[in-house]
Amino acid sequence: MRSKNKQIGKNQPTPSRGSTVPQSHKLIATASQIQPVLQAHIPGEMSPQWNEQQFTELSAAISEDKRPLLGGLIEQMAAFGKALREISDSLERQRSEVTSRDEKLSEDEEALTDRNEAIKKGAEELLMRQDGILKKESQFADKERELEKRELDARTGFAVQNVAALGELKKEIAELESRRITVQMGIHQADQKARDEEAERSAKLMEQEAEVAIKERALLQAQRRLDTEWKDLERERTQIKEDSQRDSAQEIARLTDARQRAEARLEKVYRDWTLTEQKMEQYREFSDALAGRPARELIDELASHRRQIALFENQIVTSQDDHLKSENESLRKIRDEQRTQLDEVHTGWSNDKAQLHRLRLGVSDKESLEREKRALEKNNQILAARLNDLGKTVDDLTQSQQSDKPFPQMGWMDTASNADWIKERKAKELSLPEQDVPDLKKFSLELQHRIAQAEDGTPLYFSLEDIQLLIGGLAMSQLHIFQGISGTGKTSLAKAFAKAVGGHCTDIAVQAGWRDRDDLLGHYNAFEKRFYERDCLQGLYRAQTSAYKDRCNIILLDEMNLSRPEQYFAEFLSALEKNDPRERLISLSESQLPNAPTLLVEGRRIKVPHNVWFVGTANHDETTNEFADKTYDRAHVMTLPRHEAGFKIEPKPKASYSYTALIERFDVAVTQNADEVEELLTEMTTGPLTKVLQDQFDLGWGNRFERQAKRFVPVFMAAGGRKEDALDHLLASRVFRRGKVTGRYDATIENLAAIEQALTTVWKGWKSSPHRSLGLLAEDRRRKERGA
Repeated sequence: MRSKNKQIGKNQPTPSRGSTVPQSHKLIATASQIQPVLQAHIPGEMSPQWNEQQFTELSAAISEDKRPLLGGLIEQMAAFGKALREISDSLERQRSEVTSRDEKLSEDEEALTDRNEAIKKGAEELLMRQDGILKKESQFADKERELEKRELDARTGFAVQNVAALGELKKEIAELESRRITVQMGIHQADQKARDEEAERSAKLMEQEAEVAIKERALLQAQRRLDTEWKDLERERTQIKEDSQRDSAQEIARLTDARQRAEARLEKVYRDWTLTEQKMEQYREFSDALAGRPARELIDELASHRRQIALFENQIVTSQDDHLKSENESLRKIRDEQRTQLDEVHTGWSNDKAQLHRLRLGVSDKESLEREKRALEKNNQILAARLNDLGKTVDDLTQSQQSDKPFPQMGWMDTASNADWIKERKAKELSLPEQDVPDLKKFSLELQHRIAQAEDGTPLYFSLEDIQLLIGGLAMSQLHIFQGISGTGKTSLAKAFAKAVGGHCTDIAVQAGWRDRDDLLGHYNAFEKRFYERDCLQGLYRAQTSAYKDRCNIILLDEMNLSRPEQYFAEFLSALEKNDPRERLISLSESQLPNAPTLLVEGRRIKVPHNVWFVGTANHDETTNEFADKTYDRAHVMTLPRHEAGFKIEPKPKASYSYTALIERFDVAVTQNADEVEELLTEMTTGPLTKVLQDQFDLGWGNRFERQAKRFVPVFMAAGGRKEDALDHLLASRVFRRGKVTGRYDATIENLAAIEQALTTVWKGWKSSPHRSLGLLAEDRRRKERGA
């Protein structure tokens, strides 16, 4: 711009003494030529409207030596207006380019990388143009200073109209400066907006790329898992097919052998039957020869002949007549012939009778073989049908193993919405309005009345102190043991608390034969490719779903000590002791299970979520087992008394409380009362009680006891209780319980008296007495005094 101004200055007309044309006419002609240029490049409201008269008056008022200066000034004004118009057009083009670029970015997301490069190039162009604008701004400032200098130089000689024109020119310059600043701010804002949008799009792109990478890894893992499962299924299918073919071949071979044996026997029977028919034909011929005479008649006739022969022989003996001898001889010959014939007939009759018996047996055997043959053919058909059914069953099992989910209930939870829970599982708690957790003192009073009316038609009266102990225990541990005589409401308290806070209670009846985690969680059937999910496993998984992850969940182990918790609950005891909640995992299988639910870790381990409390009820009689020390030390133990007195229940509308809000209340209480609790524990551990426990009972304060006390005592205080009562509860349930200090065979009455004295000394100056601990010590001392 400065070089252009210099060029314009060189082209300015200079006064000439020898010129015949008056300078005023030249000025008017120059002004008339410049006027359209000013109107073309300067907005109408800013462009001065001068006629020839005004230019004539102005030229008359201006001295000869100043007129060239005025002409040059007018030409500079025209050039200045043209430059402003160019800047305005350039800004408009830039604004349209930015707008079109934004529209193009929003429409073409697939070419995001290319558009980002275009945006960068556009930003560089904007920066370059901004630098150009800054340079032009500097040029405008120089020109303004030059105009002011010229104004000072020409002030004395210019007319009033020139002064007004210069004033108007200043206003125009000020307005142009204001517009320039506005345009510059707009450019800066557009540039900043474009950068913000670019950064936002880049962040979204990075997030999308991360999600795509995660999904790709998940899909790759799923593909690998499916490939492994497919190979296993192919091997199993091949094995099943081979076994079926082998069994079928063996069965077919056996049936073929049976059929061959039956055919051989049938052939033999046929041959015997043919021989029998031949003999029967001979027998019929013999019967025809007898002319229908029965064999008995022949035998009788033979006997009569024999008698006649005997008579004739007697006659021959008595008579010596030759005629008789000859006749007797002829009769003997006839007798011998008849005897021979009779023997032959008797022999043939015996043979025929035996043959007839054999034929009857052959016919019976043939009928039996026919029946056996028909039975074998029918069995063969049945076996063929069963073989086809077996093949279909194997195919169905193979398909079901490929398609069905091994965790049907947990798989349903992965996809279930709140509406599904309410409709299919009757989860009414999900429809309750959420309510903020008030301060713990007010919350304990409200919880007492909510628990009292939790069961429809059956009011539950628990004292305020029991509710305060429950709240403190919730902050201290995830494992609770409710003990006491039957009918004190141990089970009811756990269920009523879940209902009162809008949570869920999973009720599990412990069986006497439980030995390991499978009895509590379920087991995996490798043949059916299915995990039999027990209620405890479903409760753990439910607590991690989106519908219940911010709700209080209770897993109630009713009659927990019917079996030994140290066996079936051992992995949970170990998991709950870990400081990092992410490491609280229970293994369901030694290897990754196919089609495992999404919330399982590594496809085989279930997390023990932080929003689950295990509550075990316990009766102490001959049918139950005593808890081990490691179970008692990890748990919050409450001995519930029988509640005879009631109170007026204040009706409360059903509502739900956030687990997160409840834990925040616990943390606030711990922080607020930390110093007071620390002082309380210091007084107890540095007093005489520590020495007596160490010297006479070989007991000390462990880190776990101190850690639990720093959670339990401040929350109990915030709920409206006294710190001394909270400490007394911990000592009675953790230190002075049966098996530690009381109930020991090696503890004497003197040892118990020393404990009572040390406990009383520690409690001096405090507001209450350790009535729970002193009661346990006094009861054990009386037992020893009775000699029990």
